[in-house]
Amino acid sequence: MALREPLLYNDFGIGSSAILDGVVVLAIAAAVTAVVLARSGGRAAPWIAVAALLVIVFESLGMAPGLLGDWAAALSAGVLLGTSAILAASHRGAQAALAVGLLAAARVGAELGTLLTSSSGRQFAWEVAGPEDAVVPQRAAIAVILAVLAAVFLVAGYRTSSVATSQARTRMLAVGIALPLVAGGFGWWATEYRDSTLVWFLALAGLTVAALVAAWLLPKRDGSLILVLFASWAAGVSSFDFADRSYSSVGLTVFLLAAGGLIACRFPQIYLGLFALLMVAAVDLAQNMGVGLPLSIQQWVVPFIAAYVLVSALPTAPTSLAIGVTVPFTMVLTVTIYGGSYGPLDSADDFEFFGSSQPSATALSIGGLVVLSVCAAGVWLLRRR
Repeated sequence: MALREPLLYNDFGIGSSAILDGVVVLAIAAAVTAVVLARSGGRAAPWIAVAALLVIVFESLGMAPGLLGDWAAALSAGVLLGTSAILAASHRGAQAALAVGLLAAARVGAELGTLLTSSSGRQFAWEVAGPEDAVVPQRAAIAVILAVLAAVFLVAGYRTSSVATSQARTRMLAVGIALPLVAGGFGWWATEYRDSTLVWFLALAGLTVAALVAAWLLPKRDGSLILVLFASWAAGVSSFDFADRSYSSVGLTVFLLAAGGLIACRFPQIYLGLFALLMVAAVDLAQNMGVGLPLSIQQWVVPFIAAYVLVSALPTAPTSLAIGVTVPFTMVLTVTIYGGSYGPLDSADDFEFFGSSQPSATALSIGGLVVLSVCAAGVWLLRRR
């Protein structure tokens, strides 16, 4: 939960220290699309979603390379997310499937991207120039099948569920645009001053304030979604481990996300989920201080609890859903713990994967615990108004 995932088009060609990266563009596009469709009644939502999905498939097959492809992918993914939120309407099950599915898809994204990529870069899958570009035609078939299935489900969902017709407030559009930009600004600040632990924690404080303000500006209890997802990210940062990219790890993470979401659909208790996150952060702090369990299980527990609190915060307005579900990917601060148990950084890729700042593990745990407590208090206040 602590890292920006490959599926969300973070490789935007602008640079790792940019404010406006692919994830920010995706989040803004999702918010704008959801608000515009909500105001128009959402009648064109399924066809817009299918068009955006086709653009994503074509980009993944190399038909729009370079910066143009990155822009097309980020914008189309945002449009697809916004239209999907409108199609989910205010149905709790549909919203849960969309939100948990987004987290799971982000975890699977790297492996799916590898499947659709040749050894020399992205290629249109049935144009093979030589042995070094050995891209089997089955990869194109997989992409086409996924696109067709997704289109069928989108149209079926449109026919069987009501589309949100309520007028979306201009204030919600402002939150959807400003929140990713503010988060990107804090991320850029922490990256530019990568040698300063103080800057990293000031940026974390800034993100926390931004999450609280945005949550309060959304109507009724909708802002709870932003706070519980930001709290889940804080729990992930407090137990920062090297992400296991094995297929078994990816599969287990997706299973835990699905399990947490399913249980929350039947027994939603948002405060129980937040308390569990607090316990995870407290155990991690104890471990970093030399006490507690010798075995670290936080990286497996956090996805389960994150899905649980996410679904417990539903249902919400479709526009609020489109704004909130991108929080774990936009409101992040990457981190490097030098001299820790993770070993030295061997290459530029490792450095890019880990991030830039360097607080200690104990300081991270304390920071995560504080953010979790503030978010829990914010949820309590929101649900009382």
